[in-house]
Amino acid sequence: MPRIIIAGDSWGAHSYEPSYIHPDLKGFKFKETKKYVLYPGPGDLLKEVMDVDTITTADHGYSNKQGLDALEKIVTEEDIVIFYQTGMLREVYKAHMANEDHHATDSYQKDFEHYENLFFERCGKIRAKHFTLIGGCVQINVTKAKQNNIHVLLPSITEWFHPEFQDNDFDPTTYWLEYQYSCGDFKNAVIESHRKIEFWLEHEKNFCKKHPTVSANRKLVKEIIKKHVENII
Repeated sequence: MPRIIIAGDSWGAHSYEPSYIHPDLKGFKFKETKKYVLYPGPGDLLKEVMDVDTITTADHGYSNKQGLDALEKIVTEEDIVIFYQTGMLREVYKAHMANEDHHATDSYQKDFEHYENLFFERCGKIRAKHFTLIGGCVQINVTKAKQNNIHVLLPSITEWFHPEFQDNDFDPTTYWLEYQYSCGDFKNAVIESHRKIEFWLEHEKNFCKKHPTVSANRKLVKEIIKKHVENII
């Protein structure tokens, strides 16, 4: 039986709730002052409906590079990988904060395309039984994924829950890059990412603190992830 690895950013790590409202699950706070509670994420919830071995390498604040770094440390050719893609230019901010050398110009769009190309190229080199992307805080560029022979399980979780919403590939932390960019493309990205944040706030059944709730992840696991794994096994 292959292992199921949930990789990527915080959308793959935990479910979020405004308080301790699930007595059947172990919830916790990073700090008691936090106004939200973290509960098991997709990997653990998958084990509620399937007898499988799951590993979660996804973590909070990860860039795509960090997500792939963590995955590559453990992945084997027998594993089924579901990777929660995050914003492409989170790479720039993370490298800036760590004072590391990195590619960055004054063009938001050109830098976005640069890191997008690197990401898909690296995804194509992952050696696993099956590798797929899922769109959590950002929508996946399905055309670019197909060009690189990368499978996409779900382009946008937000659109799956709410077809009336048009998702985008700008993550909620886009505004962090205001020190780097001032061009029109960047300003539009900030506006669009804020529009998405406002939408999540309006739909508290499925989202809390810009992440899926327990009920949302349980539905996603049951209707999308479980079926995906069954088809591969």
